[in-house]
Amino acid sequence: MEAADAEFALKGLSGAGIEAIAARVGISHPRIVQMFGSKRDLFLQVVHAAYDRIEATFESTEPTLSALGDAYRHLLQSRPSVGPVLLQAYAAAGDPVVQESVRTRQLALQQTITRLTGADPMQVRSFLATGLVLTVSTVLDLPERRADTQWCAWIIGLTDPPADTR
Repeated sequence: MEAADAEFALKGLSGAGIEAIAARVGISHPRIVQMFGSKRDLFLQVVHAAYDRIEATFESTEPTLSALGDAYRHLLQSRPSVGPVLLQAYAAAGDPVVQESVRTRQLALQQTITRLTGADPMQVRSFLATGLVLTVSTVLDLPERRADTQWCAWIIGLTDPPADTR
């Protein structure tokens, strides 16, 4: 799974090849297919693993939006493939099977956040939007922006832009 995680994080569903994944671990293409099914099935297992990591992180964190945000930021730094895998999952949503699977996991994550924090729908929506900006900023290696809550809020239109970006 680690080889698939790395390959799909880098190249996505359409760009990654089973051959490249097999080569990373020194086994044959048919063995990968035997173990995991189709390339799409393997991709979805990698995507589900990323969501599982996020949910496990949130479940083991103080149940506040702030604490969950800090835990997510730490997860993105400690597991650098999580952010790219999520973005690749969104990019592959043109495939109806991928779209349905990612939609289901995204809605489940939203419900987990609500259950853990008791936040209202607007707070959860803002939290998820800020998390997406954090994910993109981390993947693009924008360190001066990754932890900037005011900038994230401005991006999603919730506050005025910070003075240094006007």
